[in-house]
Amino acid sequence: MAQKSTRILELDALRALAAINLLLFHFTLVYQDKYGYSSPLGFDLPYGKYGVQLFFMLSGFVNAMTLLKKREPGEFLMSRLIRIFPSYWIVIILNSVLLSTFAMYNAAPTASQFAANMTVMPNLFGYESWEPVTWTLQVEMIFYGVLLLLFIGGALNRPLRTIYILLGISGFGMLFCYRANAMDPTSTAAAVSTFLSSLFILKYLPLFGMGILLHEIKSKRGNVVSHSIGILSCAIVFHLIDDHGHHPGATVLLFTLLAFAAYGKIPILRLKPFLVISASSYALYLFHNNLGCLIIAQADALGVPALGSFLIGIVFAFTFAIVYTYAFEQPFTSYLRKKWKSHKPRLVNAWSTLVDRFPLSQQATVAKDEI
Repeated sequence: MAQKSTRILELDALRALAAINLLLFHFTLVYQDKYGYSSPLGFDLPYGKYGVQLFFMLSGFVNAMTLLKKREPGEFLMSRLIRIFPSYWIVIILNSVLLSTFAMYNAAPTASQFAANMTVMPNLFGYESWEPVTWTLQVEMIFYGVLLLLFIGGALNRPLRTIYILLGISGFGMLFCYRANAMDPTSTAAAVSTFLSSLFILKYLPLFGMGILLHEIKSKRGNVVSHSIGILSCAIVFHLIDDHGHHPGATVLLFTLLAFAAYGKIPILRLKPFLVISASSYALYLFHNNLGCLIIAQADALGVPALGSFLIGIVFAFTFAIVYTYAFEQPFTSYLRKKWKSHKPRLVNAWSTLVDRFPLSQQATVAKDEI
């Protein structure tokens, strides 16, 4: 008998809702600011930052759940790399074509910009993200590294204490960064503190922490009251260091939405349309902005009214994401996972041979089973 899936479909749907929120934000407020509709659109949706906020809280929950359930850091990391990099590299190559071809983007790409963007972390190297939305992917990748280090070091065995330590680092680190920039934004202290705050995602650690502690509560590990206080502490620190004007009430609503979804209490999110969009949410997130704005601009240039151009962009973005996901992303990802599984035993055997030849510590010997 096939094992019943324990996947929480509502969490996938929340990821889709966050991507849709970003799409609407970019096709209304951001598009009007950067490019401008030839006629008034008549409305905008300026709440993109809340989609990001939900996404980071959700990521904390989901990735803690995945890692703690499988307890295989190597498997966790490889699954994330297989999921993220192929489509990301495609979107960077596509953007290099868009930036080179269409004048609306106002910048010809260079080889150094291309190389920096291919790393997923161009901002750390002093370059802008060609696909603007992917700055969140940089934060996400660093979070995977932080989570793996915490797991390997045993810090997730006492998650509440670990989160409080991270909150202290986040709070004092960001306050020092803001102070250094206020005194002299051109100083070495300001440059170094800004770089370190980005490298260690200090601004967003509280949001990931909220998701991790929610997972602890749902898993019935530790004291519910203590973990709830920890979640509240994460929210307080986030708003103390926040420089983007997130409303505390929105944080409460978004976390409540995440909690209800985690416990499977939002059945409407399990409806078929949500599941289809959920499956395509990564492609929707990656491809909608620059490519979608180009489609809107072309429709606008042909004399299509602003609302019509906006709707054409919406239809194109969803259609492209769904077709791309089912025609390429899912089959190719499945192929890569099969290849990884077929090569994994050889890597484990090679690691075992290396350990036998060059004895390592007991910690390293245990880790060989987690390659």
